[in-house]
Amino acid sequence: MRAGSSGNSTAAPAGSTRELYNDIVTVSQIQIGLLAGAQDLQRDLNALAQQSNWGNQESLSELLRETVLALLRSSEYWTHVRATSQTVQSREAGSRLFEQLSLAERSKLSAETLVNIGGRVRQQATSQPLDSDPAAYIVVTLLVGTADDRPLFGEIRSTEALAAALRRLGSLPPSYLLIYELLWAPQDESSSLSRDELVASYPDLMQI
Repeated sequence: MRAGSSGNSTAAPAGSTRELYNDIVTVSQIQIGLLAGAQDLQRDLNALAQQSNWGNQESLSELLRETVLALLRSSEYWTHVRATSQTVQSREAGSRLFEQLSLAERSKLSAETLVNIGGRVRQQATSQPLDSDPAAYIVVTLLVGTADDRPLFGEIRSTEALAAALRRLGSLPPSYLLIYELLWAPQDESSSLSRDELVASYPDLMQI
């Protein structure tokens, strides 16, 4: 996470410019399980990741907005969700929490076929096992670090609450967005996860 200006750790009112200059940050994660019919979403996410310059704050904010729009357009495929939003008192603690969450999610991927870091794109081909189980699901994870002094959302148990939380992320001002990571599994448009794979890799997802 980017180093920020030094300041006290007193929570500022929501929307206050003080939020941008103190050390308090919020790390939020939204994870969505979708039916495999949402293959257009995989295609859209691949295209967004290849076109975006992750090293530029404005472009990063635009990527987040476009990702949110793509997910909202695929709402008929939503089946599961897991969401957390946690405020910590320092940017160092926020950075550690973000990296822990990122590592935990990336370790679930059998292969990262598309990686974009700072605008540098790396792709590799994948091969599907011939005896793989019937595919059923796609999982998309949004991991965001912001200058907010309070959690962005609470527990999510419905499609309405999920849509509201996504819109909250999509409306974040660029100045508040400290870091953003987008993951989806599987990345290959011709692949998806069986129900057993979904349960094994993402046991905390709740059906909605």
